[in-house]
Amino acid sequence: MLFTVCLLLALALTATALAESPYEKADKPLTLFAVNVGKGDALLINCGAETYLIDAGLQENWGALSCALENLHVTHLTGVILTHTDKDHGGGLLPLATSSIQVDAWYAPDYFTGKMSKNPAVEAAALRGEEVHFLRVGDELPLGNGRLLVIGPMSLSETENCNSLVLVAEAAGGRMLLTGDMEFPEENELLAAGVIPACDVIKIANHGENDATSEALIRTVKPEIAIISTSTKAESDTPSGRVLALLDTADVKTYQTQDAQAGILVTIDQGEVTASKMGYADLPAANKAVVIAGVDNKDDHIILRNTGRQAADVGGWYIVSDKGNQIYVLPKGTTIAPGGELTIGSQSSEEEGDLTWPDKKVWHKSKEDTAFLYDVYGRLIDQMN
Repeated sequence: MLFTVCLLLALALTATALAESPYEKADKPLTLFAVNVGKGDALLINCGAETYLIDAGLQENWGALSCALENLHVTHLTGVILTHTDKDHGGGLLPLATSSIQVDAWYAPDYFTGKMSKNPAVEAAALRGEEVHFLRVGDELPLGNGRLLVIGPMSLSETENCNSLVLVAEAAGGRMLLTGDMEFPEENELLAAGVIPACDVIKIANHGENDATSEALIRTVKPEIAIISTSTKAESDTPSGRVLALLDTADVKTYQTQDAQAGILVTIDQGEVTASKMGYADLPAANKAVVIAGVDNKDDHIILRNTGRQAADVGGWYIVSDKGNQIYVLPKGTTIAPGGELTIGSQSSEEEGDLTWPDKKVWHKSKEDTAFLYDVYGRLIDQMN
């Protein structure tokens, strides 16, 4: 009974807060960069001094997120927010945790299915000896002159998508609704509670699939711009024709991350909303002088060699072990001298390497396990069976 009263009070306060929002038109714009990570979510949201990463896509698409972070010169995140535990939202958190990017705090919904130890945010934070802050309805985080306000989920669902954090970003004279993967049950619960406000921008839920985004939602939000993070190549029924037709009928300008090399940038500045497709211009040439010199399956280490005549900066590069689908990001500032080698051991290695992969039994001892080496822009540099 006490929990029910507390929840009702939180909902009442949330609705009141939205109705009497304190955010103002300020000098600093509110930006949302939806990174093209295939069928997955990775959203960088910024206003003033605060920058948050909301979800991190699949682990195998880390290269796309790494490229975006490198090009945007993001070395520090105010917070990393996991909307729910599905792999296409949380898979990139482990490589992020092994990277050199500073993270002030880790966040996840208080409601989720599965074991706490398997929660991607918990696993990622633990790699740094840190803990996760679990968010509930009514919680808010600072965002420039405004805030990120949690309006869902209201209750625990057996469907993990319906445990998605639903956030309202308010700043620079505008609002954005960020929906995670919420499906109709969570959506209907929020609509019935009256906590979904009108917003200039909506991140369409669940990659535009047919099990989310009702006419009632769009009528309530009244967005000017909709963002869909998906890949039709990865999943042919996304985005749904029904969802696209609904947005078109409502005269909502719709952008899909798959249509842009880098992703979609949305800006609210003094209450004015704009969006554009973003690409990458003038990436530096790939350094093919760095190669995989060998993998020692017995001692569980890998050796990189610089065959070039100049020192090679491999900070932010990453290695993938195919058999275990394990990934390790080399720390910023890591270099290999001309003709030199770099040994990366693991927690299973007997001999200490130059760096330690924070995992055990990375390389399979009896089965073929291909090693892949990628640069910070996600480009394949070398591989070895």
